[in-house]
Amino acid sequence: MKKTLLVTPPFVQLNCPYPATAYLAGYLRRRGLEVAQADLGIELIDRLFSKEGLEAIFAGYTGSDDPNIRRIHALRREYMATAGSVVRFLRGDDPTLAGLICTDGYLPQAGRFAAIDDLSYYFGTLGTQDCAKHLCTFYLQDLADYIRAMVTPHFELVRYGESIASAVSDFEVLERELAEPLNVIEREMLALLERHIDKEKPDIISITVPFPGNLLAALRCAQHVKQSHPGIETIIGGGYPSTELRAMSDKGIFRYFDYVSLDDGELSLERIITGGELIRTYTAEKYHDHTETVSHLERGCPDFRGLPHRLYLSLTELTNPMHRLWSDGRWNKMMIAHGCYWAKCAFCDTSLDYICRYDTVPAAIFVDWMEEVMAQTGSHGFHFVDEAAPPKLLKEISLEILRRGLQVSWWTNIRFENGYTGDLCQLMAAAGCIAVSGGLEVASDRILGLINKGVTVEQAALAMRNFFRAGIMVHTYLMYGFPTQTLQETIDSLEVVRQLFQAELVHSAFWHRYAMTVHSPSGCRPEAFGVRRKQLQPNAFANNEVWFAEDRGYNINQAGESLREALAAYMAGEGFERPAHKWFAGKAQPTTVEPTLVQDQMIRPDSSRIYNDDARLVWIGAGVERTAEGIAVLDRTGEKALKFGEAEADFLIRIIGMAGNLGEKLTFRQVRELYAEYGTEPFSYLYHSKKWDQMRGFGLLQI
Repeated sequence: MKKTLLVTPPFVQLNCPYPATAYLAGYLRRRGLEVAQADLGIELIDRLFSKEGLEAIFAGYTGSDDPNIRRIHALRREYMATAGSVVRFLRGDDPTLAGLICTDGYLPQAGRFAAIDDLSYYFGTLGTQDCAKHLCTFYLQDLADYIRAMVTPHFELVRYGESIASAVSDFEVLERELAEPLNVIEREMLALLERHIDKEKPDIISITVPFPGNLLAALRCAQHVKQSHPGIETIIGGGYPSTELRAMSDKGIFRYFDYVSLDDGELSLERIITGGELIRTYTAEKYHDHTETVSHLERGCPDFRGLPHRLYLSLTELTNPMHRLWSDGRWNKMMIAHGCYWAKCAFCDTSLDYICRYDTVPAAIFVDWMEEVMAQTGSHGFHFVDEAAPPKLLKEISLEILRRGLQVSWWTNIRFENGYTGDLCQLMAAAGCIAVSGGLEVASDRILGLINKGVTVEQAALAMRNFFRAGIMVHTYLMYGFPTQTLQETIDSLEVVRQLFQAELVHSAFWHRYAMTVHSPSGCRPEAFGVRRKQLQPNAFANNEVWFAEDRGYNINQAGESLREALAAYMAGEGFERPAHKWFAGKAQPTTVEPTLVQDQMIRPDSSRIYNDDARLVWIGAGVERTAEGIAVLDRTGEKALKFGEAEADFLIRIIGMAGNLGEKLTFRQVRELYAEYGTEPFSYLYHSKKWDQMRGFGLLQI
C-alpha cells in the first residue's frame, strides 16, 4: 500500500492548523489508507525565530542603506537572546514572561514599535498578557522586515512569494525564481521536509496550496523531491490550482508535480493512491474530468492528529478584539456545510464546486465531529470557515451544543439576512458564538441588487443589531469599485459604515477593492455589468482575475485611500463627526443617505415577537421556582422575583420545563393549546404582554 505525506507549505496560518490536510487525512484514513501530515509553515517559524535560526539569518548581513535594518542588525545579540522567550510565551508555554516582556528595555525595538499607541489605554493594569502578546507581535514583524531586506523579498509571516505568484501568466516567471540559489529560509524549509521524508518514507507527497502566497514554497519543496527522491510522486491541490489553473496550457508545472488536483481532493487523491481512474486531475498528458463527488457526510470529520499543536503561536497585531480572532487563539477550523446555501453573488466563484454544490449533514453528526476534534486537539474553540453558514443549521447546532452541555466558543461567516432574529442570536450566544463576519459589500441597495446579494442595507443593519444585543461581535467585509459604482455611491456607502460604527453595531471591517474573477457571474458576462474585458485569450498558466475597462469618471485608487483612512478612524472610535464626503479629495458631494438610517433599525420590532404557530419555544435560562407571588428565576447574578397570577405562574413553570428539554420540540401551537387548560383568556393576551417580554429577557426564546 502506498503511503502519502500531506504537506501544508509556508506560510498559511501561525495560530492554528489550516484544515485542508486534516480533512484529507480524515477521509483517507477512514478509507484504510496510510497517511501522515505536516505543517512546514509553523515548523519553519519555530526554527527561524530561535537563537540558532536568527544566527544564520544575521550571518548573511551585507550592509544596508535603511537605518531600521542597520538598527536591527546592531541589536542582533539582543534578538538572539530573547527569541526563545518570545516564542515560548506566544505558544502559551510560559505565561509568567508577560511581566518581563512589558518592561521597558527587555525586547529590542525597531521600526514597527513606532506604530504602537498608548498601551495603557488598551490594556490598563490588568491586561499584561495581552499587552505582552501585542509587543511580541511587533518584535516578530521587525524581524520579518529584516528578513525581507537581507534574505529574500518574498518573506512574510503568513505568505511566501505572494507578489511573484499573484496573476502570473507564464510559468517561466516562477521557473526563473526556482533557478536561483536557495536562501537560508528555503534551506531550513527543505531540511524540515527532508526529516519528514526520512521519518515517514512516503511514496506520495501531496502539497496543498490554498493561496498564491504558498505556491513558491510548494514548488521549492517539489523541486527538492524531484532532485533528491525521484521515486516519490508529487501532487499539488487546494484553492490556488482549483481557481487559477483550470485552463492552463503551459505544462511547466509538471516538471515539479506529477498531478494537479482540482476542487475537493478526497476522491482525486484516493484514486491516485489506489491506482484508480483519475478524477478532476491534470497530468502532463491531459485533464481527467469526471463528475463524481464526495458528500459532506462522506468527507467526514477532519483528523488533526500528527500536526504540531504545541508549536502554534497566538499573535496580536491589532488591539481590535474582532480582528484578533484571525491570529489569536488555537481555533479548530471546520466546515459546517460544503458550498454556499445562497451561491448567487455576482462577484463570487459561483460556477466552481466549492461554492455551487451545497451539501450539509445533520446537526447531531456535526456536533459529534466537534467533540471528536476537541479530543484530538485539546482545544474547545472553533472557527467555522463556511462561505456563509446557514441560519437554520446554526440554530440546530446551537440547540445540540446546549443539549449536550458542551462548553465551546466559536465564530463563523454568515450573510446578514432576515433569518438572524434577536432570539436566534441569543440562542447562538448561549451556545458559545462570540463573533460573526459577513459581507455588507458596497453598502448600497442599488449595487447590492446588481450583485444579487439578497439583502438590503436595512436588513443587514437589523441583523447586526440583533447580534450586538446578543453580545456577539460583528466584522463586515466591504467592497468598493464594483462596475458602475459612482463616486456618490461610494460616499454613501461610507456614510452607512460610519453610522454602523457610531451605533456600535460593527466592531471591525475591511475595505476590499473589487476584483472580477473568471469563475464569477460578473467575470463570465462583464458586459452585462457595464464593463469591457481587456484580455480575450486566457493566459498559458494562471487565470483568475479578469482585467476590465470602464468609464469610471473618478480616481478609484484615491477613493480607496479615502475609505481606508476613514475606516481606520472609525475602528479607533474617532472621526464620526466628520461628514463622509470630507474624507474624499476634490469637490465631493454630501451623502444622500438618511442620517437616521441605522438608528431607525435600532427601534424596529424584532421578528421574534411576531406570533407563529410553527415556531419553537426554547428555554435557555437558569432554574425557575414557583413562589407565592409568581416565579423566581435563579440565575448567575442571584434570584429575580417576578409577579404572576396563579394560573399564569403554573402555566409558565410547566412550559419552561418543556421548553428546557432541548431534545424535544415544543411549538407555539402546542403552547397555545396548553394555555387553554389554565383559563378562558386567549394565549395572545399573555404573548403580547410585558410579562411575556420579562420572561424573554431571562431566556424564553422563539426560534
